[in-house]
Order: sequence, then structure tokens, then C-alpha cells
Amino acid sequence: MTSVIRTAPPPVSDGGEALIAWLRRMRKEAPVCKDKKTGIWQAFRRADVLRIMSDTEAFSSDILQVVPESKEFARGNIMLTDPPDHRKLRRIVSAAFTPKVVRDLEPRIRQIATSLLRNVSSERFFDFVQHFTYPLPMMVIAELLGIPKRDWAGMRGMSEAQVAVAVDGPIDEDFLKSVELIGRDFNGYLAELCRARREAPRDDLMSRLVQAEVDGERLTDEEIVNFAGLLFLAGHLTTTVMLGNTLLCFNEFPDALRDLRANPSLLRPVIDEVMRYRSPFTQVGRVTKHDVELSGIVVPAGQMILAWTLSANRDEEEIQAADLFDIHRGINPHIAFGRGIHYCLGAPLAYLEAEIAIPMILEEFSEIKVGGIEDMEFYELGIFGPKALPIQVER
Repeated sequence: MTSVIRTAPPPVSDGGEALIAWLRRMRKEAPVCKDKKTGIWQAFRRADVLRIMSDTEAFSSDILQVVPESKEFARGNIMLTDPPDHRKLRRIVSAAFTPKVVRDLEPRIRQIATSLLRNVSSERFFDFVQHFTYPLPMMVIAELLGIPKRDWAGMRGMSEAQVAVAVDGPIDEDFLKSVELIGRDFNGYLAELCRARREAPRDDLMSRLVQAEVDGERLTDEEIVNFAGLLFLAGHLTTTVMLGNTLLCFNEFPDALRDLRANPSLLRPVIDEVMRYRSPFTQVGRVTKHDVELSGIVVPAGQMILAWTLSANRDEEEIQAADLFDIHRGINPHIAFGRGIHYCLGAPLAYLEAEIAIPMILEEFSEIKVGGIEDMEFYELGIFGPKALPIQVER
């Protein structure tokens, strides 16, 4: 049995309501299907998404096997690597990017957040993303990697260009050439920084990645650049989108904000529920290693399939009151940070930044009103959250 349809997710100009409704329809009517235009399979139900993310015997993270070779899709990227190579890469990276490295960032995160809030101390109307949610994690990641302040603006421009890449057809040679052109300067900069740290190490993560060693093995320059690029892009975007989505959730469910103000111990449940209800990254890609049956549909071997994490986190068949933002649901079943061997290495940093930033925001502002939907701007394709979020505040 197969299912082939031509469909595409709706734009997110309405804040995501149409996308959520589309995902709900797809879970019911076409839970596993192949898009005629792109040739890519998609899966929407939670059980299928969990299997795709976790079953490394059936699903490969190495999408290079189904797309033409490209320098910007270099082998050695930890997100595109299967066992046993993935285990080696993760062990070495983890030796450099340790829990202590993350914990030690707390004072600097507070300092940056304080400075950013001070910059809008006289403002009642401002763009929350531009003035707070984007610069905070971007500055933290840039400093962590050892990127000089003079280069931050350039790195921001290069990363935004990469995020803007959208797949609107087959992932073919022409598409990859465009990706390569966009990523060339970004990866080239990180490669230069890597070489500089090999010659003269400093007290930063890039130097620790260069020096990290497990069982006599070290990372190659290509592996270091790929991890640093992934950390920079995904690291700052996760927190940027999470914090913006937090205000959107509070705007939609004001009782949750009142409960958090009254009981600060609800902070972690709030963060987890934001990650479930408005997952920053909507999908992950895998390739079938052999014919696989999902929800009664056979996906042939060698096919790319997108597992919709946003849909899985809203699956009403497996999550009670899935369309309700409930910070009192207890153990939160979200999989926004992934599952299995590819669980996000940067998750502890994202949690730390949110656990610092959200209380500071609520302490600074007694009231926060989110602007109208017509004043907002949202990411499309792959990222779910605001890239412009005008707010009005009272102190």
C-alpha cells in the first residue's frame, strides 16, 4: 500500500493556526505520504515520528546518500552521521562541550540579558525579537565559540541567509549549488577560526574542540566546523524562537502567565510546554534503510522522509488535551529536542538561557501586550516562531 499526494504546509502568516490545522488533517487523512512535487515522504503521527527518530536500524540520518554530493553537506556532520561514527563524534564533542562549560555561562548570560533590558528601559513599544530574543543567544554562542565581537554582525547575516533557504522542489544538484553558495562564507569563516585556534588556543569552545581527544582520536577540521556551525545556527535559533513563542503562549493563555508569576517553580514546566505546544523546529529528516511500514503505508528503501515533530507534539490521539497550553500536565511528552542518539547536545544551554531570561523579563515588565498578527513576521519551512514580535510593556 502506498500514498502519494501533492500537498504542502500553509504559510505561517497567521501565527501558525493554519499550519496546526493542516497537521491535524494530515494525521487523520494522510499520516504517511509522499509529496509529488518534492518526492519527499512525510510522517505526522507521534508513534511514527518517534520510530523514525529512534530506530537507527531502519532509518539513517545520512541524507547524503539520496542527494548529490556537496561541500556544504560535508561528511562528519554529527547530525548526518549514523552509528558507529556518530558515537565517536558525540563522545569527542561532549568532551569539549561539557555540562560545566554550560553551567559556567550563567553569569555572562545574566549580564547580557541585563544589558539588553537596560537598552529598552525607556521604551514602551519595541520588537521583542530584535532587541532581546535574537541578540541574547546569538551573543552567548558567539562568545562561547570565541568569535570576535567585530565579526558578530557578519556572522548574523550569514546565518540568516542560511536559515532563509527553503526547499520548494526536489533536493537536486541545482538546489545544493544554491545552498553551497550561501554556506561558503559561513563555513569558510569557521574554518579560519579553527585553524587559528590550532595555532594559538584560547579559552573558548573552538579551542576545546581542537584539543578534545577520546581514546587517542581527535576531531578533524571539517568535523569541528560542522559542529560549530550547527551549534551557532541551531543554538541561537532555538532560544530565539522559544522565547518569542513563550510570549505568544502567554498572550493566548494568560492564566498560565498568572500562575507562573504566582509560583516561580512552574518555570521548567512552562518551558517544556512551550517546546511542545509551539515546537521551534518542525521536522527532522531521515532516509529509509529498507522498506518500512508506517501507519499501514510502505515506504520503500532509500527514500527521504520528514518526521514532523511539531505534529507529534500535538497528536491528540496520544497526548491529552494536545491543543491546550497546560503548564500543569506533569511529565511533559514533548520531543522538541529530538529523541535517541540525536537528542540535542545544546538542549542544556537552551534551558539555561530560558530559565534565566524568562524570570528577568517578568520581573522587568509588570504587563506585556503582544501586537496584532498583522504586525508580526514568522519564520517559514522548518522553524516555527516569530522573527518579528512587536510588544507593548508596562513596568
